[in-house]
Amino acid sequence: MREEKLFPSWPVWDEEDVEAVSSVVRSGNWWCGAPLEQVGENVWEFQKEFARFQEAKHCVAVANGTVAIETVLLALGVGMGDEVIVSDYTFVASASAVVAVNAVPVFCDIDPETLVLDVDKFESLITARTRAVIAVHLGGNPVEMDRLCEKASKNGLKVVEDCAHAQGSRYRGKHAGNWGDAGTFSFQASKVLTAGEGGAIVCNDDLLAERIYSVSDCGRKPGKYFYSHFEYGTNYRLPELSAALLRSQLKKLPAQHALRNENARYLADRLNSIDGITVMKPTDGAEEIGYYIYPFIFDPSKFENITKEGFKRKLNENGIPTDDCYPPLHRLTCFRESLLREKIDYTQANWGGNKSDDALFPVVSDIYERSIQLPHYVLLADRGKLDYIAQTIEHIRY
Repeated sequence: MREEKLFPSWPVWDEEDVEAVSSVVRSGNWWCGAPLEQVGENVWEFQKEFARFQEAKHCVAVANGTVAIETVLLALGVGMGDEVIVSDYTFVASASAVVAVNAVPVFCDIDPETLVLDVDKFESLITARTRAVIAVHLGGNPVEMDRLCEKASKNGLKVVEDCAHAQGSRYRGKHAGNWGDAGTFSFQASKVLTAGEGGAIVCNDDLLAERIYSVSDCGRKPGKYFYSHFEYGTNYRLPELSAALLRSQLKKLPAQHALRNENARYLADRLNSIDGITVMKPTDGAEEIGYYIYPFIFDPSKFENITKEGFKRKLNENGIPTDDCYPPLHRLTCFRESLLREKIDYTQANWGGNKSDDALFPVVSDIYERSIQLPHYVLLADRGKLDYIAQTIEHIRY
């Protein structure tokens, strides 16, 4: 069976998306301008609309999710030699953004069931140099943000939520991005809300929002003269064309989000009933999950000691798409061999050389070898296709 006949393609688009982009081209207003001298309308309107969707007070749109994290760290004053605790199971950008502001990432192992940062291991990593923690909501599954924020506050740390996977995720009554000081989002091509590239930052503090905007737009301040630059800033602005497409795509997201959550629960019931399969467990208190990916863990002994690559190959041969899992950060060459910023002291980090041994990160190292990730768009398929996934996995054991 061919994949394109089984599952929806991604991205999902229609003529409304085409018209949204075409209208910007025809207008000749291809960039947003500045708050006091607005040119295009889409960036400014998208910021309002996405803030409403995430139930946040402020939103600043930026070029991508990586620079969103960098911007927040800079706005929070994180810099030279500061340590920032990051989940070990995430895309490299969660940590490379820390390196970009001349700070030092410190990696925290994960919970074996929820696959997100283990809050119980967090405090043991705090040193006199620690300034912040980045809570990565992998697959849209929220970190235990109430407990994390309580521990961070006790230790005087800033909290950044990496919500690249978590558009629409909600934990104990709050949307992702609203628990910490700020939340960052990605709209890269594979994300559940996408314009090919793009990013956003949400927060609820007026002064921090002003600082975030200033960092992202050349040190400018809202309402001030265009060529006044009040502090260090760079150009991370989102293009008007991307914002127009995001506005159109955002209209589709609530229905897609609801369907993903319904189908995720259904598929979890099917897969968890298979001996040797365990689906990523929603964090206690998670009310909605963005489900950018849908991970499950397999026990090789129940599947004739099949490898991860062998498991993926069998799924792909049967028309079921899979995503590559992120390698644990401690395994990446740039961290294992400390190929990072010159003149920054990384020797106190918990990675590099012998410190990058898998035995020091036991949970994520094990999970990585036994996990499969289905892309989010399989959750937009009908129940028959979800049954087919379960049936295919059941037959892999024979």
